This record gives sequence, structure tokens and C-alpha cells, in this order.
Amino acid sequence: MAMMSEDSLATLEISLRETLHKEVEESERRQKAAEIQKLVWEERRNPISSVMPPHLSAGTAPGDLAKHSTDSAVKIVHAKEQEIEKRKSQVREKVQAQLNRVESEARSLDQLRRELEGLEDPTKQEVAEIRKKIEVVDRELRPLKQICEKKEKELKEALETYNEKTKIKTDLVGRLMDIVTESERQRMQKLEELNVLLEEMDRRKGLR
Repeated sequence: MAMMSEDSLATLEISLRETLHKEVEESERRQKAAEIQKLVWEERRNPISSVMPPHLSAGTAPGDLAKHSTDSAVKIVHAKEQEIEKRKSQVREKVQAQLNRVESEARSLDQLRRELEGLEDPTKQEVAEIRKKIEVVDRELRPLKQICEKKEKELKEALETYNEKTKIKTDLVGRLMDIVTESERQRMQKLEELNVLLEEMDRRKGLR
């Protein structure tokens, strides 16, 4: 059920009262007009003597006949007015019942509104404390994140430099091995040549 304000409910109640009151008055007006028109039509259609009692049908003066006709019309109108009042009372009771229902619903809605406004989360305080702690940790994380990003950048640069230097070292070691190997080969070759020369000199001494 949708929540309605007290002003809206009061406006609705007033509007309902005015509408029903106008409808009742209009219904009464139409009913009376119809009954009077019907009465006039019946009096024009039927002779006066046909609706008069037997003891008044003969030897009655025209003034008495007119008075009797008027009295009959008044009684009929009075009866119709009583019927209208009865119906009016019934409509009034229905209107009052609806108004009572609207007022009851208004009270129920107002009670629900107050309960809703007073409804509090049992974990509200705990949630608020946790949120504060999260904010504190978040503030602490910001500089740490900056430090991590800086360290990551430094580590990346250091790693690139390390790899570059390692490659240079590898190249130098390879070059060194090549030089040493070539130097050993040349020295061994020279030693072989000297050895051959010494042997040749020894043979010459032996021949003398």
C-alpha cells in the first residue's frame, strides 16, 4: 500500500464528502421533479371523480373536489419525500461508512509511517565503525601504494640494468676465453717450434 500524507488524505476525504453530497442533492432533485411530474400527468389523465371515494363522488361541491385533489397530491408528495429521506439516510450511512474506512486507513498509514521513520538497523553502529576503519586503512594504503609503485619502477629499471650488464659480462667473458685460447695455442705452437729447434741443435752437437 502506497504511503499517503495527512494532507492528501484530508483532501481526499473532503472531496469525497462534497462529491457524495452533490450526488445526493441532485438525486433528490431529480426524484422530486419526476414524482411531481408523474403526479401532474396522472391527474391530467384520470378524472377527479375516478380517484375519489364513493361518498364524495356525488353531491360534492367543486371546492371540496379541488381540496380533496390537493390533499391527495400533498399526501403523495409527502410519501415520496419520506422515501427520498429514507434513501438519503441510506446513502448518508454508506458515505459515513466509507469515510470511516478512509479515516481508519489514514490512521493505519500514519502508524506505518511512524514505524518506518523509527525503524533503525540493529547493526548501524557496528557498520559505521567498520566504515571508519576502512577509511583509515584506505588513507594508509595510499602512500604505501605510491611507495610500491616507485619500488616496482626502480626494480624494473634495476632488472633491466642487471640484464644489460649481465649480457655485457657474458660477451666479455666470451671474448676473454677466445683471447686466452688463442694465446695458449700460439704459445704451444711457439714451444713446439723451440723444442724442435733444441732437438736440432742437440743432433748437430752429437755429430761433432
